[in-house]
Amino acid sequence: MLVIRLQRVGKKHQASFRIVLQDSKWKPQGKVLELFGFYNPHSKEKQIQTERVKFWIAKGAQPSATLHNMFVDLGIITGEKVKAWKPKKGQGGETKSEAKPEPSPAAEPSAEEVSAAAS
Repeated sequence: MLVIRLQRVGKKHQASFRIVLQDSKWKPQGKVLELFGFYNPHSKEKQIQTERVKFWIAKGAQPSATLHNMFVDLGIITGEKVKAWKPKKGQGGETKSEAKPEPSPAAEPSAEEVSAAAS
């Protein structure tokens, strides 16, 4: 399957990305079938060949989640944005205390208290 994804280039702490077409099984830094443009997140500069992107999407290429959201913003494709990342298991999700709140002892009397009060 063909995918449209970001390929990282640039120095440490100065990332810049190429927007490329690759086979999904290839390494992200590997061989490229076509180069569509670039994106610099620091200067927010982006240059994309929209006609070629539309052509390959029509042929069945799937954009990555990040590029899908970028293409929706630019009006290249229509639809809703998708979640682009998943939080790690320990972060961003529910904690144990939020998932199962313990009942307070004053809220409901125990069976022993009910039987003692009845007698």
